[in-house]
Amino acid sequence: MTTPLLVQAGPDAERAGAVGAVVASLPVSFAPAGSQPDVVALAGAAGWTARATKAVRAGARGVVVVDPVAEDPAALAAAAAEAGTAVVLDHGWAGNPALAESAAWNAIAGALADAVLLDSVAWGAPGTDTEVLLTRHLAAVLACGVELVGLRVIQRSANGYTVIGILPGGAPAALQGITTSAVPATATVSVLTSSGRADITLPDASAGWPAEVRSVTSAGATTFPTIYESAHRHSWRRLRAALDSGVPEVDLERFATLTALVRQLRD
Repeated sequence: MTTPLLVQAGPDAERAGAVGAVVASLPVSFAPAGSQPDVVALAGAAGWTARATKAVRAGARGVVVVDPVAEDPAALAAAAAEAGTAVVLDHGWAGNPALAESAAWNAIAGALADAVLLDSVAWGAPGTDTEVLLTRHLAAVLACGVELVGLRVIQRSANGYTVIGILPGGAPAALQGITTSAVPATATVSVLTSSGRADITLPDASAGWPAEVRSVTSAGATTFPTIYESAHRHSWRRLRAALDSGVPEVDLERFATLTALVRQLRD
């Protein structure tokens, strides 16, 4: 019989990641903790790497960080590796379970091999800091298996940004961020090819709205199976799997790449 891991979450993490609801939906894997948690959930506001490192050194077996801002995770990664602690980053878009499916990955990879353009748009709520939106946006694009080089900002304002770059094969890439109340928090990634396209729509993680993944090739169009699970819940299932298997997730390694891109765009 599986023993539930005891979870403790601060108020900010609870608000950002619906931790209580997610833990309640996985009663075999997790349960609320008192003073001795196995797993600590933290909000990813500035300083999250230091707070997560402190939790690791205090004996947490697992740490979940909700919506992390761009920070260097090297010290945290070293502490987690030394302690054997699993660290999972709970990204609202990049953590969508649809991106963990091999069929979706193969469709995206196939389109990228013949790409002529990558076009991606992220919509955020009014008042969202543009760097926070850009960090979420880039995390989603990278989670699709996309590599970006030569990124530069060509427009930035309080209401959004436009970033351009190049795919490894030389095709152009354009990323646009928009803050608005007219559209729910959503990110789209479209890869256009000489004979078709692959399109991904990643919904707000506040509920189990499904992502949409569609591929069009010379052989026809395919819409991939719908998965009704939020990115938050998927992150917690990944944490449990990592702790049970002893095989750590590579979230911090991938986040180092993301942070480097964000810092490049600050300069």
